[in-house]
Amino acid sequence: MAINTPSLCGTVNSQRRTGMLWAAGAWLLTTQQRASAAPMTELPSEGIELVFPRLADTGNAVPLQANIRAPEGTFLKSLRVILPENPNPLALHLKLHGEPQSYLLNTRLRLAASQSVWVVATFSNGLERANSAPTVITSTACLDDS
Repeated sequence: MAINTPSLCGTVNSQRRTGMLWAAGAWLLTTQQRASAAPMTELPSEGIELVFPRLADTGNAVPLQANIRAPEGTFLKSLRVILPENPNPLALHLKLHGEPQSYLLNTRLRLAASQSVWVVATFSNGLERANSAPTVITSTACLDDS
C-alpha cells in the first residue's frame, strides 16, 4: 500500500531562491547607497554635538552622548552610529517617527580598536550631516617587578 505524501522539494527550492534573491537585492541596494552617498568626512557637522571620552580603559562599553538639532524648517528622519574599525561598522540605525526637531542619544558602544566614532543624521529634506569623535583604547594591565 503506497502512501501519497506531498513533495517538499518544490517548497524548499522556492524558499531558497527567494532567500538568494533577497540577499542579492540587499547587496545591490547597499552597494548603490554606498556609491551615491557622500563620504562622511565631506558632510557638514553643524547641529551634531558629541560627548565621547578621548581615552577608554577597554572597548567593552564606551559611553556616547549625541545631541542632534535639525536645521530650521526640517526634522530628523534617522540617525546612524558608525564604527569604521569594527567588523560590523553600522552599530546603530534609528528611524525616528513624528517630526522631532532635536534628539538626545545616550548609549554605550563596543569598540574593536581605537577609532573615531561617527554619528550621521538624515533630515526630512534628504540632507545629511555627520560628526565624529576619536577615542584611544588603553590597556589596564598592572606591572609589578617584585
